[in-house]
Amino acid sequence: MESDDFDTLEAPVLMSSGDDSVVNTVNLTSVQMCLSYYDMAGVIRYKEVWLDKNGYASMSLPSDYASPIWFGFVLHKGALPPAGKYKMSVHFGSNTNIVYQSSSIWFGVRRNNVSQQESNYYVDGYYSSGDFRLSTDLSIGASTSQLNISNFLAYDSPAPPYGGYVSINFTRLSGDAPVQGGSPDSGNVDQDINQSISNNTAQQVEQGDTIIELIKNTIQTISSQLTAFWNQLAGEFTNLYNKMTQQHSEQLQADRDNTDDMIAAGQSNTTDIINNNNVNTDKVTGGYDNSGMLSENDRLNSSLDGYQEQEDEVFNQAKDKVDSFEYGNHFDRFTAPLADISFFLTGIYDGLGSLNVPIAFALTLSISLLAVGYYRFKSGS
Repeated sequence: MESDDFDTLEAPVLMSSGDDSVVNTVNLTSVQMCLSYYDMAGVIRYKEVWLDKNGYASMSLPSDYASPIWFGFVLHKGALPPAGKYKMSVHFGSNTNIVYQSSSIWFGVRRNNVSQQESNYYVDGYYSSGDFRLSTDLSIGASTSQLNISNFLAYDSPAPPYGGYVSINFTRLSGDAPVQGGSPDSGNVDQDINQSISNNTAQQVEQGDTIIELIKNTIQTISSQLTAFWNQLAGEFTNLYNKMTQQHSEQLQADRDNTDDMIAAGQSNTTDIINNNNVNTDKVTGGYDNSGMLSENDRLNSSLDGYQEQEDEVFNQAKDKVDSFEYGNHFDRFTAPLADISFFLTGIYDGLGSLNVPIAFALTLSISLLAVGYYRFKSGS
């Protein structure tokens, strides 16, 4: 739906007529405010706006609006009462001025959710400054899917925005009450309901039989397809098994032939190697000339004999030198200076006379302290 903040009407506190004697008996949320108009190209267009729970709706000006056709309300299946005869009363309080010409009631009956039957008739309405009232006795069938309350507009009627409250009431009438109009399926309501139930029951039975036949045909088709698939699968497995058996036999025979060829080739190569080794051995043992090696061996022996003689001569000379060596006693060279120093110190000690007592005491004390210190160092306390 198109919307424009500049041409949308706010809901008024009260209807402009000031009189709302009609009490709602329908689900207003299943009702639409509808405008039929010509666009700029002369094509009939429709603009529809859902009512709120209070029965109010506001409709903006369509962008392609050229001239009006009719304005009213569309009651969908959820807003219609059960099949029967009713007195319908409608009151619309408008926010703006709308110029009406006449009113009509249009019924739509949908068949099998595809085809549709319709009927309509004119009713007298009361118009005042955009408001309208109408009241009519009508018959609603069980298959009625839509009811339109249409008010044809004057060519010079002001363009939208339109808005306001609507109240719609259905009052049940007796079965033999005369009515002004009705939907195509509302001739005898009770008979129509029974016929509708009978038709629905027969249709359900027929649909059930059709479904059962469809299931049987489907099962038979699936069974036939499974049988054909199994036969095809069995044939494919048989062919595959035969082909694998043939390939296995051919592979075994090829492996045997290859093994025999390998054994024969190995035996031939082994014989050739043995023969070649025998020939090479004969050449090594019988055809080798060792005269050069014997000559070199004699020269080596002569060189070794000369080396042995020179080594013996050098060793004898060294032995003579060792045997003629004498070890001298050099200890006297160290003891003689010590004896001279001892004699000198003894003369000094004797020359001191009684003064040599502190020296003796000091020497004795030193030796004693050394002994005591060594004892404590090792294990004493």
